Order: sequence, then C-alpha cells, then structure tokens
Amino acid sequence: SLHAMEGHVMIAFLPTVLNQLFRVLTRASQEEVAVNVTRVIIHIVAQCHEEGLDSYLRSYVKYAYKAEPYVASEYKTVHEELTKSMTTILKPSADFLTSNKLLKYSWFFFEVLIKSMAQHLIENSKVKLLRNQRFSASFHHAVETVVNMLMPHITQKYRDNPEASKNANHSLAAFIKRCFTFMDRGFVFKQINNYISCFAPGDPKTLFEFKFEFLRVVCNHEHYIPLNLPMPFGKGRVQRYQDLHLDYSLTDEFCKNHFLVGLLLREVGNALQEFRDVRQIAISVLKNLMIKHSFDDRYASRSHQARIATMYLPLFGLLIENVQRINVKDVSPFPVNPSSNSAKDDALNLPTASQLVTPQKSGNTLDNSLPKDLFGVISGIASPYTTSTPNINSVRNADSRGSLISTDSGNSLPERHSDKSNSLDKNQQSSALGSSVVRYDKLDQAEIKSLLMCFLYILRSMSEDALFTYWNKATKSELMDFFTITEVCLHQFQYMGKRYIARNQEGLGSIVHDRKSQTLPVSRNRTGMMHARLQQLSSLDNSLTFNHSYGHSDADVLHQSLLEANIATEVCLTILDTLSLFTMAFKNQLLADHGHNPLMKKVFDVYLCFLQKNQSEIALKNVFIALRALIFKFPSTFYEGRADMCSALCYEILKYCNSKLSSIRTEASQLLYFLMRNNFDYTGKKSFVRTHLQVIISVSQLIADVVGIGGTRFQQSLSIINNCANNDRIIKHTTFPSDVKDLTKRIRTVLMATAQMKEHENDPEMLVDLQYSLAKSYASTPELRKTWLDSMARIHVKNGDLSEAAMCYVHVAALVAEYLTRKGMFRQGCTAFRVITPNIDEEASMMEDVGMQDVHFNEDVLMELLEQCADGLWKAERYELIADIYKLIIPIYEKRRDFERLAHLYDTLHRAYSKVTEVMHTGKRLLGTYFRVAFFGQGFFEDEDGKEYIYKEPKLTPLSEISQRLQKLYSDKFGSENVKMIQDSGKVNPKDLDSKYAYIQVTHVIPYFEEKELQERKTEFERTHNIRRFMFEMPFTQAGKRQGGVEEQCKRRTILTAIHCFPYVKKRIPVMYQHHTDLNPIEVAIDEMSKKVAELRQLCSSAEVDMIKLQLKLQGSVSVQVNAGPLAYARAFLDDTNTKRYPDNKVKLLKEVFRQFVEACGHALGVNERLIKEDQLEYQEEMKANYREMAKELSEIMHEQITPVEEKASVMPNSLHIFNAISGTPTSTTVHGMPSSSSVA
Repeated sequence: SLHAMEGHVMIAFLPTVLNQLFRVLTRASQEEVAVNVTRVIIHIVAQCHEEGLDSYLRSYVKYAYKAEPYVASEYKTVHEELTKSMTTILKPSADFLTSNKLLKYSWFFFEVLIKSMAQHLIENSKVKLLRNQRFSASFHHAVETVVNMLMPHITQKYRDNPEASKNANHSLAAFIKRCFTFMDRGFVFKQINNYISCFAPGDPKTLFEFKFEFLRVVCNHEHYIPLNLPMPFGKGRVQRYQDLHLDYSLTDEFCKNHFLVGLLLREVGNALQEFRDVRQIAISVLKNLMIKHSFDDRYASRSHQARIATMYLPLFGLLIENVQRINVKDVSPFPVNPSSNSAKDDALNLPTASQLVTPQKSGNTLDNSLPKDLFGVISGIASPYTTSTPNINSVRNADSRGSLISTDSGNSLPERHSDKSNSLDKNQQSSALGSSVVRYDKLDQAEIKSLLMCFLYILRSMSEDALFTYWNKATKSELMDFFTITEVCLHQFQYMGKRYIARNQEGLGSIVHDRKSQTLPVSRNRTGMMHARLQQLSSLDNSLTFNHSYGHSDADVLHQSLLEANIATEVCLTILDTLSLFTMAFKNQLLADHGHNPLMKKVFDVYLCFLQKNQSEIALKNVFIALRALIFKFPSTFYEGRADMCSALCYEILKYCNSKLSSIRTEASQLLYFLMRNNFDYTGKKSFVRTHLQVIISVSQLIADVVGIGGTRFQQSLSIINNCANNDRIIKHTTFPSDVKDLTKRIRTVLMATAQMKEHENDPEMLVDLQYSLAKSYASTPELRKTWLDSMARIHVKNGDLSEAAMCYVHVAALVAEYLTRKGMFRQGCTAFRVITPNIDEEASMMEDVGMQDVHFNEDVLMELLEQCADGLWKAERYELIADIYKLIIPIYEKRRDFERLAHLYDTLHRAYSKVTEVMHTGKRLLGTYFRVAFFGQGFFEDEDGKEYIYKEPKLTPLSEISQRLQKLYSDKFGSENVKMIQDSGKVNPKDLDSKYAYIQVTHVIPYFEEKELQERKTEFERTHNIRRFMFEMPFTQAGKRQGGVEEQCKRRTILTAIHCFPYVKKRIPVMYQHHTDLNPIEVAIDEMSKKVAELRQLCSSAEVDMIKLQLKLQGSVSVQVNAGPLAYARAFLDDTNTKRYPDNKVKLLKEVFRQFVEACGHALGVNERLIKEDQLEYQEEMKANYREMAKELSEIMHEQITPVEEKASVMPNSLHIFNAISGTPTSTTVHGMPSSSSVA
C-alpha cells in the first residue's frame, strides 16, 4: 500500500512514515522484512526526486530524523541494518530497477547512515572510546561489504546508467570522508584502498573522473592534514626536521605514514601517463588541494606550511621522472584546450566530461593498491602513535560534539546533476599494461603551469633543512633535472606585458568565473611578509596563467596584467632564494674543476635565464644583487678556463645597459663594473683581460644580432662605468681606471660600425662587407674574429647563401686550428684547409697580441667546429669537400678509440660520395651563377664609385632577377628617380655620365680556364669550385655597330680576375684586373663553330642524354638556310671568292672545325635514332636528309669530299688545339661553361 501512496499524501506524512519504516527496520527479526522495508524507503525517495520534492528529504535528514534509543539486548541499530539491506539490494541477483534507484539516490541512505552513527556514539557515550572500539565488528564488516558491492555498479554501469553511477560514486566518497570523524581511520583507509583497487591504468575517461572525484571529496576532509601525519602535531610539538625521516619518493614507507597524500600523488603519477583530459583532471585535484592548504587559517604560520610541504616532497621525484615532458620553454599566447569546460578549474570541483570521444592511451602501471597489512599499522591498535590517536584530528581544539552532528557544507549532496558524462569510450584497454610503457609526449602549457605551481608552492614553503636533505640525497642527474624544472618555471611564468595581454584577449572567451574557494573562508589576520608572498604564490589560480577566461575592459586587463606581473616577480624571487641556498650549501661541489663542471653550468644557466626572460624592475634588482654574490663566491668560474660563462654573462648584462629604464641601466652598469673590478682583484691587480675581451666580443655580437644598441642610453651606461672607475679610491693609483677608459673607447669604436650596419641592414652584400672589415681588424684577437665570422655565417644562412656560410665555418675552424698549432696543441694549422680553399691563407696572418692571452680554444672546440664545417658543406651540396674535413677529424677519434663517432663519420662519408655519384649522373646540381656588377656615381656610392665586383648568385639566377634586385635595393636607398641601369656591357667612361644619377651595370659572366687548367679540372664540380677568373663577350663591328653580317661581325672577350676565389666568406668579390682580346670575323666563326662541336659532343657523351636538347641542337646545326646557321659561316669564309681575304692558317683551321662538326652531327643523329620512338621516325629521316644536304653543300664550298657519318663508335678527341690559333700563341686560352651573354638588354 505504501508503494501506491500519492505524492502529496506522502509528503504530508513524510517524517512520520520514514521514522516508522526505520523503526520497523531495527526491529525486524528476518532479513527479508528489513530488505522490503528498505525497498519501500527507496521507492519513497525515488518518488520524491521524480516529483521534484527532494528538498523535503534533505530537511528530513537534517532536522527530523532521529534513531531509536539503542538497547543492545532488544533492538538493532539503523546504520547496521540499513547497510546490510543495501548490500542485499546491490547483489547481482537482485532487482536491477531497485538497485539502480538506490545508486541514483544513494546520498539519502549514506546521510542517514552517518547521522545514525553520530547519534549512536553520542547517546551511548562511546565518543570517548578508542575509535576501533566504537562500533561492532559486524558493522565494520557490513560497511566493507557494501563498499565492495557498490564498486562493480559504479565501474560497470557508467555507460548504461551514467547519472546513477556518478551519484553513487560521489555519495560513497562523501560517506567515507565522514567516516573519518567517527571510525577507526585504519579501517577507513582500507575502504579507500579497496575502492582504488577497482580501477586500472588505461580505463575510460569517465572512470578516471569518478576516481579523482572520489579522491577530491575524501581529501576535502577538514582534518586532512592530521590524517596524513600520524605523529604529534599539536602546538609546540612539531618535531625538528633533523629528526624526521623525510621521503622524497613514493615509497611504501611514505604511503604508510602519509596514506591519503601518498595515494593522491601515486594516482596523479599514473594519470600523467594517460591522455590529456585525464591528466588535467588529476592535476586540477592536486593543485586545488594545495591552494586550500595555503588559505587555511589553522596552518597560517611558516612552520605549519613548511610541515605541510614535506608531505608533498615526492612530487619532486614525480616531476623529475617527467622532466622531458614539462621541459617546454616556448610560451604560447594563452593555453586554450579545445575540450576544456568553462568551469574546469573551479577550486575543488572536478571538470565535466569532454563532449568528444577520446581515444585510449596506455599508461605505465604503478600498483594502485597498497599492501593490506599496512592498514593494521595505520589503525589505532597497531600504530606506534596509539596514545595520541584520539587527538589526531585536533589542531587547536579537541573533537567537538558539534562537529559530529553538523554537516559539511555542500559536500554530501550531488548538486551538479547537469554534468553528465558523454565520454562513452568504446575501446577500453585491458588494465594489464606493461610498466615499461612510458609516455614521452610534451604536456600542454596549462598542465605544465599547474604542475609548476605545485612545485613552487612546495619549494617556497619547505624548510631549508628539508631542502638541504633533498639535495644531499639526490643524484647528479636528479639535481640537473631539478634545476631544469626551475628554469622552465622562469620561462613559463615570465611577464609578457599589459599590451600583450590586451592584444591576445580577443581570441579567448569572455565568460567570467567566480574563483572563490568553496571550502574555507578567505584567510584573515595573516601577518608577516613571507606569508603574504606565499599566499600570493598559492593563489596563482586567479591568474590568467590558470584562468583562461576573463573580461575585456581596461580594468580587467589592468587587473590581469598586475596579477601576471606579481606572479612573475614571485616566481623569480622564489627561485633566486633557492639558488642562493644551493650555492651557499654546495660551494665545494660547484667549485670542482675551477667552477667548470656540469652542475655549475646548469646553475649558471638558471641565473642567466633571469636576464633572458622578461622581469619586473623589482625582480631585476634582486637578480643583479644575486649575480654579484655569485661572481664573488665563484670567481674562478668566470676568470679561469673556458670563457663561455663570462661571455654569456657579459652579453646579457650589456643588453640591460641599453634598457629603457634608467634605474635598470644604472644597476646593469654597476654590475658590469663589479665584474671588471673583481676580475682585476682576482689577477692580483694586474689586469682584467678576460672581462675586457668578453665585453668587446659581446658588444660585437649585439651589433651583429641587430639589437638596437649604440644609442644615447648605451652611451650613458658607458659613462656610468667610467665614473665608477674614476671614483673608486681603492684602485685610483693603479692601471685599472685607464684600462676601463681604454675599454669604453674600444667599445665606442666598435659601435661606430653600428650606424653603417643599420644603414645597410637591407643590403646583404654591404652588411657582410662591413662585418668582414671588422673581422679583419681583429686578426690578433681570434675570439673576436670568430665572432664576426659566425655572424656572417648567420646572415648567409638567412639569405640562403649556403656555400658562403660553409666557407665561414671553414675559416673559423682554420682559425682555431692555427691557434692550436701555434700553442703546440694540434699538428696542422690553417694550411691543412688549403685543399678546400686557397682563401684560407688569410687565417695564417694571426698576430701575437694581448688578445691571445685569454683565448681558451682546445681540441674539443676544434672538433665541434670541424663537424659544423662538414654539416655546412653538406647543406651547400659541396659533398666532395667533406672528406677533406674528415681527414682532420678521423685521426683524433682514432687516437681516442671513439669507434662510435668513427662509424658515424664513415657512414656520412659513404652517403657523401653516393650524393657525388648521384649529382654527376643527373647533372642537376647548380652551384651558382656569376655576374659582373659595376657602380658609378661619386655622390651616391662614395668609395664604391667605379668599383667592379663579381657577384655569386644561388643556383641558376637569371640576369633579369639580379638586375631587378639591385635596382630595387638602391632605389629604396637613393630614390627610384636617381638610379639608372646601364644597358650595355661595354667599357663605361665616367665623364659621359650625369653626376645626378647612380648608375649600375650588370653583366652575366662565366668561369674561364686556360687549356692546361681545364685538363686538370676534370669534373663539373672542379670547374665550379675555387674559381677566380671570369669571362664575358661583347659583339661589335668595325663600322661601329653592335651587330652585322657574319663576314663583318667581331667580338671583344673580357677576362676578369677577382681578388679571391669563389666560394668565399662573401658572395661578392672585387675585380683585381681585367684583360681584353678582340676576335676578327673568321676567328668569331672558328670560336662559334668550335662551341657547337663541343656542345654536341657533351650532349652525346652524357650518362643520361637529354633528347630534347639534343634535337634542338641538331635542328639548328643541320639547317640549310642560306643566311643562318653553320653554312652561313662556310659561305662567308670558305667560298673561293672570300678565302683570299683571310690568313691561310685561319682558313685551314675553320675547315678542320667544319670536318669535326659534320662528324659530331653524324654521331648525334645516330644517338638520337637510338632514343626516338616510332612517332618520330619521319622527323629523324627529315633531319638525316638535311644533314646529307648540308654535307653535300659543304663539299661544294670546300672543294673536297665531306662524307656524312651517321654513326660512329667513338667520339673524336677533344680539339682544344683549335683555339690556339685564335691568339697565335702556344699559351692561348679556352672557354668552358655556359654560353656567353651580353649585359642587360
């Protein structure tokens, strides 16, 4: 009849009905009656929910429910009987509809259980008993059974009945959390462990959500901290850290002593091996818990916060295990995850499920459950802390009676029914995954920042003793990883600026969250600067760094930028404090090998990172103070051995000498002065050569990197340094002030080049020329010369001039080799590189000077540079030269028995020679095109006026392209109306030019070789490498016209010699001198016909014959047109009426060329016939007919039988001697390369 009761009637009598049902439950003599009573209660609860009357149920539990007085001999307790009935209803064989309702509305039953338990303890005066004696063994068994019966429903019904599973999971978590107040905590820990053991790595996302929702609720217990500290923790009884056995990894011992935090950290560690959504859920729970600790008034003191931090020390190990995944130093504008929900990061709330089906990822299987026997130790009886167990939950007060009957705010009821999970994963993996499966993908920025926030909270809060203990226990690699994490903190939390925030906010949502804590009131009455800073760090969650939505108004942007700035400053100061402690405690280890060891390098990199990333003014001033201390503590690091750390520090300080803020400029200048002064003192007041040299090098690098340096701000900084030296009384009578003045003078000299470089920053040739002139000026200072050569290489790479970049690398390597040879540290100097380029002789001009006193090149540096050379030559496609580089490296590695490197080198050599074979076979490698460029116009080009250069352009650059580039370049510089291109290749008379204009003459040129040289340069590569002579030809006639008939056409051949060989460290080289040769008409004919013969032979002898080119050449050769082609030359110079006009030797030579031409044509026709298909047979026959006709006509003109040769096995030997007759000397020349071309038309 109760099942049929109407809703309004039921509500009217709800308290009475439920009270009577619970009364029947305690007096039922048979299990079946109790189960039926529970079914009726389930029906009433379900009906109330379905009719929207669940608020009456909440009111009933809170105000009306009261258990019957307990009489052990007569009645049973509600909590025990209800638990047993729930167990029966949850059995697999029971009615699934009823069990589903029980799951869905389980909160009611668990709330009744809790209140019944509390009233039972109060009314029967059992509160003062030991916790393990408060409830009967049968009740303990019943609770354990109901938890075990509930778990399969939660883990298996989440697909079919997601809301019921979710509600049951939340209600169970709230029940277990409340059990801590009344029951033995060892028993409760056991239930938590039983719960966790039902999950496995690789579970669907929904189950991970359930698990972390459970952990979130349980860890939200008001006495979470004492529950994790089974030791005296009352006021004045905190043990000394020296006496504590601190765990820095998740050992069983740690999890035994700190069960909840150990379990949470272990689960977070497992979750990091899962896919992104799961990682975010886990990290959010951990982060929000730490935020809660920071704002908890009960633990506001520094000592309490330090003790709490020790509980989370294993997080260090967890982060170090995943250091490669969080080592992300690139900061994106704002991290936005597509699947993130707007309420995702609400404090102490779990994210809702993603609307997307996420593929399963495997994780490594850490043991989710703890050994069963641990719980006996944790429980009151077996625990060594038994006597204090009743007081575990007290910090300032003992357990109050009020705390037993009150309800926690908002944690017992599932209020967010709308957050249904739609993540129905269809491909659930087996949980038996191998532990060797470890993820290496990077975490996203939001995850990294949240983890780093937790790391920084621990670092900021923990005691110095605990930190020292950790560092002492850590291995070298762990220490390195620890400092890597601190460095990542500086990258991830750098201040990006108000404008940056305002500029990027448009791309993000405008939903504003209420970020207030849902667990504890905002802290009050906090005192002490340290704790205020800690609170700020712990409240990072309010920042844009963690809150991805915010307002768009100016006030919002200002507030957000202020938060970001405060966070950046706090992170900076936290890490500075940490570094200061480390350098103080581990000074001896850092001084190993005079401060040149990996640990010192790592610590220094973190210090350097402060200067490399955006910092606030306050933070920077503290950084400068810390750097002074570092320099003072470890002078040998900066003034002895390799100069890389001193160099890097000088570079970064000099950047701040150009800061917009005068206070920062002053601080930076004073720090640089301190570095010089400290160096001077370290050498016994002799000199500061190291700092002097590194400052000059750094200034050079700053200019080379086109940093806006050299203006009034930088000059003011130099003046501050000079004033410091002049006003320093202690060293007034030493050479130091004059040395400082000399240094600043040299800096200003270098800076004079800045203006010119700025002026020519868009002119790559002029920019490289200026840098090269600086490099030449430092012939006595190898490191400075190396700096400028490196800078030139960067410009070449940027512009795609890879051959020139490779030559810069070669010159740098030769420079270092020459230095080492002079020091007796290497057997070969720069002469070993002459086989690569004769230009290398420049590096032999190194002078012994003060600049060489502080150079610290060694064999390892040379090895690195030679490897860089090989890499550069590979990229430049000059594979033939790699072997010459490796000939220098291989003996070193053989001596070291470094077989791994040797194997790598020989493998690279094998691939290089394979590439040589490939490019020779295909003929597709193009190593550059050359042009002569001349400048005219004193008013515009100044010193460049009248100068001629050979320009090397990449690949196959057409004449029009370089002409347009130069015209645009100089039009931008001088104005388009003032620049004119000379459309002729002839000699220019400056007097004929208008001084109002800037003139540019561009002519295509080809490499030029003498006969003997050409015989030595057998391959195509040899004819394009180390070339310094070039040629172009210009047609003319005796009548003064450019073009005429073949019988009057002359041409002038101009041979140019450059100062250096190509390729060089520059892509343009001045012309040293030029030579002209005029060819008369018959010599032009001999020259042109000889070229045709050479071209046909080259095409026929190729490994892969280009049939299209061959047919085009043939078509132009066998044509019988009257006024064009070879026959025109024959008629003009070999006809009876014309031969008498020309020297006999020239006529004979031309006849010989024609005989070879006929033979070459015949051979080419034969090659073509073998290649063509049937559709070209008619075309082939037509060319054969033309060929026979040409041979016949030539026979008539020359009065001798010219027999057509249509196929011949071998090609005639090269007739280079033909060209000898052109000049009439035995040392005459020949041309090789591309067809000649005139200037711009």
